[in-house]
Amino acid sequence: MSFRRATGLLLGAAAFVALQLTDGPSNLPPAGWGAASVAVLMAIWWISEALPLSATALVPLVAFPLLGVMTVRDAAVPYANPVILLMVGGFVLALGMQRWNLHKRIALGIVARMGSRPPRIVAGFMLATALVSMWVFNTTTAVMMLPIALSVIEFVRSHSAQTTAREERNFAVALLIGIAYAATIGGMGTLIGTAPNAMLAGFMEETYGFEVSFASWMLVGIPSIT
Repeated sequence: MSFRRATGLLLGAAAFVALQLTDGPSNLPPAGWGAASVAVLMAIWWISEALPLSATALVPLVAFPLLGVMTVRDAAVPYANPVILLMVGGFVLALGMQRWNLHKRIALGIVARMGSRPPRIVAGFMLATALVSMWVFNTTTAVMMLPIALSVIEFVRSHSAQTTAREERNFAVALLIGIAYAATIGGMGTLIGTAPNAMLAGFMEETYGFEVSFASWMLVGIPSIT
């Protein structure tokens, strides 16, 4: 373990113990003070990366029942929230696409049909990125498309003797910015396209009792991005 992580681990534990040994505000019950102590502990561990981020995220599952903040059942319920499971499904789908290079097949297949002119290449990449981003988180899609775009940019630079440095730079900028915009636009099409979509659906159901289904979101999302 590195010095930074060891320091963060000890500092977080020391802060937690110090808070537990002191009295909280008079208008805050002990359970609330316990929740605040756990929040400080987790913040320090997350910032210092003393433990893997996912491991730190599980601290409330153990600490809250011990401190009387909530029962084990109540502490475990948020981890099985449908929104969380929807996000997990999106990440698993992204891993599957990366494993078999499906994103490359989609991108190169569309670009090949769009043509070899720079505007058509940019349009092809944007279309492919938007399509993938509808089913994979937009940030993940952008990261997956970036290596493909960089390969195309390098190919253009090494095989285009008639283009100037300015034209090559403009093409590279347009392609990379186009991917970023397309990932954001495509992510609005479905619930799984970006995390805020799923979070909004969960908020609407928990707060107002209004269920936003996958199909109903697409009825609004697809027309808005086309």
